[in-house]
Amino acid sequence: MSDASGDCLPEEVKNPLAAKIGKICRYCISGGTGAVIDFSLYSALIWFFSLNYLVANLASFTCGTLVTYYLQKNWTFRYAGSDTLGVFRRFILAVVGTYLLNNLLLFTFVDVLKINVFVAKILQIILSTIWGYSINSLYVFPKKDKKVGNCDQIV
Repeated sequence: MSDASGDCLPEEVKNPLAAKIGKICRYCISGGTGAVIDFSLYSALIWFFSLNYLVANLASFTCGTLVTYYLQKNWTFRYAGSDTLGVFRRFILAVVGTYLLNNLLLFTFVDVLKINVFVAKILQIILSTIWGYSINSLYVFPKKDKKVGNCDQIV
């Protein structure tokens, strides 16, 4: 960090709180986009095709997840590392865990607590958002230190 002006420093170093808030906002927008796709397809599959809610969840979750991965890798976490295959593997592991959690939540809300399937899905999405940010920021897209020119940069 030899540049006295700080111009070569990433936003995370110059203003860590603003960077964290920005990342959380990007996460909510990209995750929200995936959630809208997830919820819309889930609703359509149940409403128009009378699919079981867990079968509908498999299809809708898969579509929403693919969109979310693309947005989070390229925009939210701005992952520029060369280990794309490793990131995708970690993402798939996180998705499998999240999918199991989603089904457990839906089953609990619908079959145990007798909550409407649409309200249950909204509750599940809210809880999954909190889980998803944590697992993505800590496990899927971890920060790595690397030297860029005369500056230490976090990517």
